[in-house]
Amino acid sequence: MPVRQPAVTHAPDRVWPRFVAGIAGGFFVVLGIWLAAIILIDPYDTGYFPSLLGPGVVDDNDVTAIAGRGRDSRFNAAIFGNSHGLLLDPARLTPATGLRFVQLTTLGSGPREQLALIRYFLRRHTDVKALVLAADRMWCTHDPTLRNTLVPASYRFPDWLFGESRLRYVANMLSLRPFRLMRRRILLAMGRIAPIDPVGVAAYPANWDFAAEPDAIPEPPIPLNGRQVSTAFPAIDGLEALLATLGREIAVVVAMPPLHSTLLPQPGTLQAAELANCKARLARAVAGRRGGFLDFLVDSPLSRERSNFFDLQHIRENVARAMEPQIVSALNGVR
Repeated sequence: MPVRQPAVTHAPDRVWPRFVAGIAGGFFVVLGIWLAAIILIDPYDTGYFPSLLGPGVVDDNDVTAIAGRGRDSRFNAAIFGNSHGLLLDPARLTPATGLRFVQLTTLGSGPREQLALIRYFLRRHTDVKALVLAADRMWCTHDPTLRNTLVPASYRFPDWLFGESRLRYVANMLSLRPFRLMRRRILLAMGRIAPIDPVGVAAYPANWDFAAEPDAIPEPPIPLNGRQVSTAFPAIDGLEALLATLGREIAVVVAMPPLHSTLLPQPGTLQAAELANCKARLARAVAGRRGGFLDFLVDSPLSRERSNFFDLQHIRENVARAMEPQIVSALNGVR
């Protein structure tokens, strides 16, 4: 009578699930260590979580470095805007006002991004004394989405870095760049490297070739001829709503930087009427508090001189120096 052989259980049937479980477990262990390191080291110096390391800017990216600058407790006033306001110098405004200014202008930003940065700065400080906004014509948009038309669609502002969602912030840490920044943060804490200037530099990037950029072309004039002039300015609505949450003791200056006079809309056109409405709304947004609205976007000797601009849109240092005393006077309550 044949002997029945016991059933053989193949080893692979047991090994494979264990292998998968080991890989998955190892992945989650590494992920947990990575997230713990992100929280404890805070690569972008945001202050979203309690960190083992003190503040200090080590980021060489002009946009993401603002996360560290914008939460530095040494500052109680800030400059916002894009390249049109970049030359306003916090190192000059600080001694003239007695405030402590930091430069938070961001190349290529529009109203949506600038409002996000103002909110970020306000959340990170309890002693804000003044805000200076260099508002260009993008603030006169009628687009309720505040779509950024200043830069190509490929430009992506890191909303996750300056928003209020810690979960979204952590989700965007799963890349190699935070690892490099964590290394630099550790070297900073060890005294092996020096921090990057926390105030911010009031200068255009060294690699910016203005000669390679085509000059801006004035918009074709549209005669007013009884046309209805829009009064819808959703960006300014957002600014008014934000400022309504601030105490009156916080000074706010909104300054429209100059363009070369050839780019100004001609009198009697729809564009001129809408720009006038936009300026009136900006002035109303800051009315009743220290500071005010400063209009440099006018036809003047300053705007007619071609040598005052790198291109037709970007001012030179002498123009910024001419703007700063008026900003100081407004912040100091001098009229």
